[in-house]
Amino acid sequence: MRTKASRAWRVIARTAQVSPGRGERWPRGTSGPVRWAMPSAASRAMRRHRAVGPRASSKLGLAMGRSRAAAEAAAQAAMVDAILAQNGVSRQEYDLLAALIQCEAGGESYIGQVAVGNVVMNRVESSNHPNTISEVIYAAGQFSPVRNGSLSRTLSSGNISASCRQAALEAIAGSEPVGDKLYFRRVNGRSGQVIGNHVFY
Repeated sequence: MRTKASRAWRVIARTAQVSPGRGERWPRGTSGPVRWAMPSAASRAMRRHRAVGPRASSKLGLAMGRSRAAAEAAAQAAMVDAILAQNGVSRQEYDLLAALIQCEAGGESYIGQVAVGNVVMNRVESSNHPNTISEVIYAAGQFSPVRNGSLSRTLSSGNISASCRQAALEAIAGSEPVGDKLYFRRVNGRSGQVIGNHVFY
């Protein structure tokens, strides 16, 4: 029959040397010097912590991942705002340029996308064209996505790829893969700098 004492000895912790008194024996089921160590509130809490540890760790990791993603998104937004401010471009014009690039070169290579943005920015700087992105893009007869309505639909849907947005930002920041060229069209034998399906001249 198990006694309270025998049950208590089952939670002993082996620690410093303790010798039994004369005529005493070590408790049954033990071997060697031990001392009483009844479970404390702290040890019970530790066991509960270990029991839920993996679940808690998973939740903590998820929270940290979300926090990191939010911080990266905030840093990206701050960088975009800084570049736009430095070049006197509004967020609306940035979105417009990215939408035009999506319509004109969404299926082209990244350098081909930047090249389209480069052409628009060259016109902004040219004395022979309007001096804002909006006026350049909406100038009569210049870009087919304006005429056929695809630019308006793209702006309304917001369906603009990350690469087209980055290409617009790079063009605004001054990237010039096609130098000072002011025009582009589908490759049709015309001389000029060919990038993918477009020739720039």
